[in-house]
Amino acid sequence: MITLRHRAEAILKAAGWDIPPCPILWSPRLTRCAGLFVVEKDRRKVWQPEIRLSIPLLRRRDWHWPVQVVGCLCRNPEDVLQRILEHELIHYKLWKDGADFGHTEAFRELAWGAFNHQSITHGIGAEEA
Repeated sequence: MITLRHRAEAILKAAGWDIPPCPILWSPRLTRCAGLFVVEKDRRKVWQPEIRLSIPLLRRRDWHWPVQVVGCLCRNPEDVLQRILEHELIHYKLWKDGADFGHTEAFRELAWGAFNHQSITHGIGAEEA
């Protein structure tokens, strides 16, 4: 079985980024967007990165295919998950590099250069509105 961690490792390797993946969790409460990169302090007051993926949005099966995610056409749920993970891993890469990890020009360049993303937003969730 391919875990989210294995998938993230493969994405990072394919992009040529020599960093280990951060924790990736499925969230039943995340309903406004398909994925989210967060950095929060742990009990020891150390900043820890994490990617959260939306169970309600990413496990939907009533989409009208194909679906656009980050400006790319996805024809099945696996493609959607792949694009969302790529997007969130860009945030993580920028954070690891000590850069602004928002939707900046550096983000856009990584999205295009590493994954050929056509947009810097997911297109799934509240951002559709």
